[in-house]
Amino acid sequence: MLTTDNAGRGYSCTMTNPVRIHADKEPVRIHFIPEWAEHRNMRKADVAREIGADKGLVTRWFQGKLPSDAYLEKLAALFGTTVDGLFRHPDEDWLTQFFRDRNEEERERARRILETAFPRKKTGT
Repeated sequence: MLTTDNAGRGYSCTMTNPVRIHADKEPVRIHFIPEWAEHRNMRKADVAREIGADKGLVTRWFQGKLPSDAYLEKLAALFGTTVDGLFRHPDEDWLTQFFRDRNEEERERARRILETAFPRKKTGT
């Protein structure tokens, strides 16, 4: 995936698949593609059909493999999020989307409203 910095210079920020250091341990999964599919009530076969991918490839994604940049774009469009959103749980992505185009005053007002509506419980420590 090509991203630009503040000066407009492009750089690649594609994540690589995690390396398995210990054969008996699963690597940390870096995306939430299975959760996005479940959130949209889609099975692996549905995802494969909709984006024109092989079912075996989609299965590997559901097991934690990282899709290519082209497939990340297709998956983001399919699930109604951004490529970055695929790396957040769908339950958390809505909050990011909500605050994306808000100015600082609006974000602070929303934070105060949420803190009033859901006060932190005091602990006995």
